[in-house]
Amino acid sequence: MTAPDEPFPPTVSELLANPSSSRIRYPTNTPRQWRHSRVQPPLLSRLIGTSTYLDNPIASFYRIYEFFVLHRNIDFRNELEYFCTSHPDWSISSLPDPADPDPVRYAILAVLTRLMCDSFNRRVEMGLPRDAPAIIEDFEELQARPKVYEEPPEWTRRVKPLSERFFIPDAEGNRLDEDDRDVSEEFKAMNIIVQMPHIHFV
Repeated sequence: MTAPDEPFPPTVSELLANPSSSRIRYPTNTPRQWRHSRVQPPLLSRLIGTSTYLDNPIASFYRIYEFFVLHRNIDFRNELEYFCTSHPDWSISSLPDPADPDPVRYAILAVLTRLMCDSFNRRVEMGLPRDAPAIIEDFEELQARPKVYEEPPEWTRRVKPLSERFFIPDAEGNRLDEDDRDVSEEFKAMNIIVQMPHIHFV
């Protein structure tokens, strides 16, 4: 999969400086209105009224990033579930390399793919494949299916830890100590100190 021309989301510093901008882009109560690519259809399509704003995995991935940075926990988990169950054809390993020029954002995106795998694979281990129906009538049939696990994209292995510690404050704006029990070890390995997000849903 090649990277679409999806615009980069704001940097961490931009999001923290103006968190209301994210809520304007992605109001919690209207996800159907903003779950689409931010790339505008061609002008001619828009003029004749045939344009369609389709969603894609990188657009959803960038929304997951924004919700994570801003500790929009419910939106974060809802977007994880949307990526996982509404689009089972969206393979995490196929997420294209964004080649992000911002090293902090790039490192966060790399770690998020690993957390997404942990989240989705826990469901798979429980016998819930990504294409499991919302209402399960035959759980034994689902458990009998071969388990297909997600893996991070190859490009994430090339993303290096930051040269200096970077701190993302918690939801109350407090800076966590690097030895705090709530600090994510996955992010800490990339020299980012941030609270571990809630990644599991059923």
